[in-house]
Amino acid sequence: MLQANLLDSISETRYLSADNYTVYRTIMRIFYLEHQKMHYQMDRDTVLALLRRQAVFADYPPEQLTLDLQQLVKWKNLTPIQDPRKPRTIAEFKNRQFQYMMSQTAIEIERLTITLENLSTRTAGLSVSPFRRIWKGLHRAEQLDKMPLREVNAWWQDLQEDFQRLSQNHQDFLREFYGPGMEMQMKSVDFIVYKQNLVRYLEDFIQDLQRSAAQIGAQLEQLSPARVTHILELVQRSELEIPRPQSEQPPNWEAELQTRCQGVWRSLTAWFTGSDPAARQVLNVTNEVIRRAVQNAALLVQMENMGVSNKAELRHLLTLFAGFRTVEEGHRLSSLVFGAQQARHFAFDHIRESERIDLSPYDESPMEYSLQPRNRSYRPRMDRTGFADKSAEKAAQRQKILEKERALRQEVMGHIRDGKLDLAALDTPVSPAVRTVFLSWVALANLSPDKRGLTQYGQSYRLKKRGSQVCALRCTDGFLTMPSCVLIFEEAGDV
Repeated sequence: MLQANLLDSISETRYLSADNYTVYRTIMRIFYLEHQKMHYQMDRDTVLALLRRQAVFADYPPEQLTLDLQQLVKWKNLTPIQDPRKPRTIAEFKNRQFQYMMSQTAIEIERLTITLENLSTRTAGLSVSPFRRIWKGLHRAEQLDKMPLREVNAWWQDLQEDFQRLSQNHQDFLREFYGPGMEMQMKSVDFIVYKQNLVRYLEDFIQDLQRSAAQIGAQLEQLSPARVTHILELVQRSELEIPRPQSEQPPNWEAELQTRCQGVWRSLTAWFTGSDPAARQVLNVTNEVIRRAVQNAALLVQMENMGVSNKAELRHLLTLFAGFRTVEEGHRLSSLVFGAQQARHFAFDHIRESERIDLSPYDESPMEYSLQPRNRSYRPRMDRTGFADKSAEKAAQRQKILEKERALRQEVMGHIRDGKLDLAALDTPVSPAVRTVFLSWVALANLSPDKRGLTQYGQSYRLKKRGSQVCALRCTDGFLTMPSCVLIFEEAGDV
């Protein structure tokens, strides 16, 4: 049985279809955009200035704007507020005696219009994040007695939003799949490529759905009816604690709140538990989508290949085979057409000299692999040898590293002139190794509050930037565009 007030017309939506709807919608959109900027109240002159920024309303008269604002007030889209400031002139008294702000209903209507405007660009997706948030939220249900009522209300709102997003996402995705746009795409050849991504996407969702739905269902079944009743009582108390105007509290408001909370919990329970939960229905529908996509792709491939005769191709292969003089040539053609008849796979742990995939096994160097008997009594012979002395190799390697570091340091220090390193004024290109050292110095000083740093050679320096200027650092492998800066060294360091 519908209530009488549900059958009344909504006056706040009349500005969307009125005769002068262009002006009304523009004014309400201006109020909504300013509301997003936390500019809640505006007088007529402010609205007129914002309205005249539009080329269509460049010459809009203020008297007509006053009538339009009064009409929006009559439709309850705007709420007039008496301006507390004292007028200084008669014109100011007439023009700026009211401040206007949007009503809550008008804000929701404007949000709805923006959603409808961007509806064609939205893409529905199957996300598993609502499952995880619901699972975490039900874990917190055991701690509701220790929470303030404000946190209980926030927990309940988050749980409702996650459940609503979960239900809406899969419905929108399936609606797009069964829509007319998808029907046209399924008839095109591009659907074969789209099918692979679609099936992989749905298979990942099914795996997460099976795992998460089972966990959430187990959590819900562990809650006793007494515990559920207690949770809903806490939620109802948290809702009653929120201050609301008397106009928003009908006589049976508390009973309606209790019924709504119980309905949300029943829907959540029915989604994950029971003999035929909604999660299982979603799983069946998703499997049906996969089956339909695979079947449609197979039909497209069959239609593409239909009518293609292999007779000419077979005649050409037979002609080539008849012209061969040796069996080896026939074997080569057979391997090309039919593939390898007998394949043997060998696996080994030998280190290859090259990782080229086009390198033939016959081009690889041979290796020796010792086989061991399979009898249980076999024991490999132990070769007792000492450790090899590699001190000379280590010393040579160390000397090589030191020489490389010494050369790098000499090259780095060669670019410092008079205690300064001007990256924009370097006259010779720098190597990638030197460039890495310079960039590490700049990054180290840039992270410091006083723009100072210490090099690995013991030099103290500070970073000086040239505002927003940029420079091109000449390197042996190209140019690096970076902010123009100078490193000023304060100490000579350990040279």
